Amino acid sequence: MSKKINYIFSSIILSTVLLANCNDKSCDAKPSYTMAVDSELTVLMREMFTYYDGIKGKIEDGTLDEKINVFQEVHKAVATSPEKSASETYQAMAGMYVQSANRLNKRDVDQIKSFNQMVDNCMSCHQQMCPGPMVRIKKLYID
Repeated sequence: MSKKINYIFSSIILSTVLLANCNDKSCDAKPSYTMAVDSELTVLMREMFTYYDGIKGKIEDGTLDEKINVFQEVHKAVATSPEKSASETYQAMAGMYVQSANRLNKRDVDQIKSFNQMVDNCMSCHQQMCPGPMVRIKKLYID
Protein backbone atom coordinates (compact mmCIF):
# COMPACT_ATOMS: atom_id res chain seq x y z
CA MET A 1 0.00 0.00 0.00
CA SER A 2 2.83 2.43 0.79
CA LYS A 3 4.28 1.93 -2.71
CA LYS A 4 0.96 3.03 -4.17
CA ILE A 5 0.90 6.16 -1.99
CA ASN A 6 4.51 6.96 -2.91
CA TYR A 7 3.64 6.56 -6.60
CA ILE A 8 0.63 8.88 -6.33
CA PHE A 9 2.60 11.41 -4.30
CA SER A 10 5.50 11.34 -6.80
CA SER A 11 3.10 11.80 -9.70
CA ILE A 12 1.50 14.83 -8.03
CA ILE A 13 4.88 16.44 -7.37
CA LEU A 14 6.07 15.78 -10.92
CA SER A 15 2.88 17.24 -12.39
CA THR A 16 3.18 20.31 -10.19
CA VAL A 17 6.80 20.89 -11.23
CA LEU A 18 5.97 20.50 -14.90
CA LEU A 19 3.01 22.87 -14.69
CA ALA A 20 4.98 25.43 -12.71
CA ASN A 21 7.64 25.51 -15.41
CA CYS A 22 5.02 26.07 -18.06
CA ASN A 23 3.60 29.43 -17.06
CA ASP A 24 4.03 31.26 -20.37
CA LYS A 25 2.82 30.88 -23.94
CA SER A 26 5.83 28.77 -24.96
CA CYS A 27 4.18 25.69 -23.50
CA ASP A 28 1.23 26.14 -25.83
CA ALA A 29 3.47 26.05 -28.88
CA LYS A 30 3.40 22.83 -30.83
CA PRO A 31 6.64 21.43 -32.15
CA SER A 32 7.15 22.04 -35.84
CA TYR A 33 8.52 19.38 -38.13
CA THR A 34 9.90 19.83 -41.58
CA MET A 35 10.25 16.95 -43.97
CA ALA A 36 13.43 16.75 -45.96
CA VAL A 37 12.89 17.00 -49.68
CA ASP A 38 15.18 14.91 -51.85
CA SER A 39 17.32 16.86 -54.28
CA GLU A 40 17.07 16.42 -58.04
CA LEU A 41 20.37 14.55 -58.00
CA THR A 42 19.27 12.21 -55.22
CA VAL A 43 16.10 11.30 -57.10
CA LEU A 44 18.04 10.86 -60.35
CA MET A 45 20.63 8.60 -58.77
CA ARG A 46 17.95 6.45 -57.20
CA GLU A 47 16.40 6.08 -60.66
CA MET A 48 19.83 5.22 -62.06
CA PHE A 49 20.38 2.54 -59.45
CA THR A 50 16.96 1.00 -60.05
CA TYR A 51 17.49 1.01 -63.80
CA TYR A 52 20.99 -0.48 -63.76
CA ASP A 53 20.03 -3.04 -61.15
CA GLY A 54 17.17 -4.03 -63.46
CA ILE A 55 19.39 -4.62 -66.53
CA LYS A 56 22.26 -6.19 -64.61
CA GLY A 57 20.82 -9.70 -65.08
CA LYS A 58 20.50 -9.22 -68.86
CA ILE A 59 24.12 -8.12 -69.05
CA GLU A 60 25.19 -11.15 -66.99
CA ASP A 61 23.23 -13.49 -69.25
CA GLY A 62 24.32 -11.76 -72.44
CA THR A 63 20.70 -11.09 -73.35
CA LEU A 64 20.75 -7.30 -73.30
CA ASP A 65 19.68 -6.39 -76.82
CA GLU A 66 18.45 -2.82 -76.40
CA LYS A 67 20.41 0.37 -76.00
CA ILE A 68 20.75 1.32 -72.38
CA ASN A 69 19.57 4.57 -70.91
CA VAL A 70 22.41 7.02 -70.35
CA PHE A 71 21.33 9.51 -67.72
CA GLN A 72 22.64 12.71 -69.31
CA GLU A 73 20.77 14.75 -66.68
CA VAL A 74 23.54 13.85 -64.26
CA HIS A 75 25.38 16.99 -65.47
CA LYS A 76 22.64 19.44 -64.58
CA ALA A 77 20.71 17.85 -61.68
CA VAL A 78 21.08 19.91 -58.51
CA ALA A 79 22.50 18.17 -55.43
CA THR A 80 21.45 18.61 -51.82
CA SER A 81 24.52 20.84 -51.57
CA PRO A 82 24.34 22.62 -54.95
CA GLU A 83 27.99 23.64 -54.83
CA LYS A 84 28.97 19.96 -55.02
CA SER A 85 27.14 19.22 -58.27
CA ALA A 86 28.43 22.49 -59.73
CA SER A 87 32.06 21.71 -58.89
CA GLU A 88 34.64 20.89 -61.56
CA THR A 89 35.36 17.57 -59.85
CA TYR A 90 31.75 16.47 -59.97
CA GLN A 91 31.29 17.61 -63.57
CA ALA A 92 34.41 15.69 -64.65
CA MET A 93 33.17 12.57 -62.85
CA ALA A 94 29.74 12.95 -64.44
CA GLY A 95 31.44 13.09 -67.82
CA MET A 96 33.32 9.88 -67.07
CA TYR A 97 30.06 8.19 -66.11
CA VAL A 98 28.38 9.28 -69.37
CA GLN A 99 31.34 7.99 -71.42
CA SER A 100 31.34 4.63 -69.66
CA ALA A 101 27.55 4.28 -69.95
CA ASN A 102 27.73 5.12 -73.67
CA ARG A 103 30.39 2.44 -74.09
CA LEU A 104 27.79 -0.12 -73.02
CA ASN A 105 25.78 0.75 -76.11
CA LYS A 106 28.57 -0.44 -78.40
CA ARG A 107 28.08 -4.04 -79.48
CA ASP A 108 31.78 -4.87 -79.85
CA VAL A 109 32.66 -4.44 -76.16
CA ASP A 110 32.68 -6.88 -73.28
CA GLN A 111 29.47 -5.69 -71.65
CA ILE A 112 30.24 -7.17 -68.22
CA LYS A 113 33.64 -5.47 -68.12
CA SER A 114 32.15 -2.20 -69.43
CA PHE A 115 29.30 -2.34 -66.92
CA ASN A 116 31.73 -2.88 -64.04
CA GLN A 117 33.86 0.02 -65.32
CA MET A 118 30.76 2.20 -65.25
CA VAL A 119 30.11 1.11 -61.66
CA ASP A 120 33.80 1.87 -60.89
CA ASN A 121 33.23 5.43 -62.15
CA CYS A 122 30.20 5.79 -59.89
CA MET A 123 32.21 4.50 -56.92
CA SER A 124 35.12 6.88 -57.65
CA CYS A 125 32.81 9.86 -57.68
CA HIS A 126 31.04 8.80 -54.51
CA GLN A 127 34.37 8.25 -52.74
CA GLN A 128 35.14 11.91 -53.31
CA MET A 129 31.75 13.58 -53.22
CA CYS A 130 29.17 11.59 -51.24
CA PRO A 131 30.27 8.26 -49.71
CA GLY A 132 26.92 7.26 -48.18
CA PRO A 133 25.47 5.31 -51.14
CA MET A 134 28.66 3.30 -51.80
CA VAL A 135 27.38 0.25 -49.93
CA ARG A 136 24.39 0.12 -52.23
CA ILE A 137 26.34 0.89 -55.42
CA LYS A 138 28.72 -2.04 -54.73
CA LYS A 139 25.74 -4.34 -55.23
CA LEU A 140 25.70 -3.42 -58.92
CA TYR A 141 29.01 -5.13 -59.67
CA ILE A 142 28.82 -8.27 -61.77
CA ASP A 143 31.12 -11.09 -60.63
